[in-house]
Amino acid sequence: MEDKLINFHLYRYHLLPIETTSRQIDLFEDKKFTIEEIKQRKNEFFGQVLDDLMNSGNNKHPLKLEDNEDNNYFFKLAQKKTAVITKDFENLVIDDEPYVYVIFNNQSDVQKVAISDNKDAFSNPDVVKNILKKTFRKDLEKFGLNIELEALYDQVEFWNYVDKHQKDITYINFQFIKPNLANISKSLPEVFRSFAEETNSHESHITIKAPEKGRLDNISKSNEDIKGLVDYTSEGAGSIKLKIKGLRKQQNTKENPIILQVKEMDIEGPSEQVIKLYKTIVE
Repeated sequence: MEDKLINFHLYRYHLLPIETTSRQIDLFEDKKFTIEEIKQRKNEFFGQVLDDLMNSGNNKHPLKLEDNEDNNYFFKLAQKKTAVITKDFENLVIDDEPYVYVIFNNQSDVQKVAISDNKDAFSNPDVVKNILKKTFRKDLEKFGLNIELEALYDQVEFWNYVDKHQKDITYINFQFIKPNLANISKSLPEVFRSFAEETNSHESHITIKAPEKGRLDNISKSNEDIKGLVDYTSEGAGSIKLKIKGLRKQQNTKENPIILQVKEMDIEGPSEQVIKLYKTIVE
């Protein structure tokens, strides 16, 4: 096998109650769950969805579970398409199903997804993310849950860009997901956490804009609110768009995703080796 490198893009998923009051969920007869009970059992419910993913009935995107161990799931997801080959001087149309690797860590303090990049199958990993999100939202609804998926990004690159253009920043939009992971939620300023909780906003935006011919001030790590928003969103809980005076193109943190590279021969190797590797990718 060719010693080919595979890029894995890392995402964080967030499991959030759809409603803020107790509701009857269809899975259990005569049993009403409070919001706290749904929160406490969210990963158990999502585990059931992952276990049933093979039966999701998505004929356009065949799925194969390669392994499942310790709340970690390793799938292959294919794209059904046709390809044209030439044989005996004639063009032949054949079925083709190029695929990507999808890895989940469903531990309640992790909730990561890794999606490999294969342009023969999908134009980019975000396409796969959106396919999964659509499927999961449908399957999680009976548990009273919604799911959001966001890419992890390199905040070092963001801060380097901010430092370089410190005197010319005119606009910033912070998009963040309602907190549901304690180990990363602590960096989000309390006022924003409370606001999202009280309004049941699963995706919120904070936009700051300088006056015409002016600039934004105090956009730095010394500003605790700004730093908190950057720390939180960079962990797969949102994104940031930033505008610089004189530049037409906005800077978007989604353009600097966290990517891990592995050798294809390692991920297709002996089962013991593969299990150890895919767990490492989403640890």
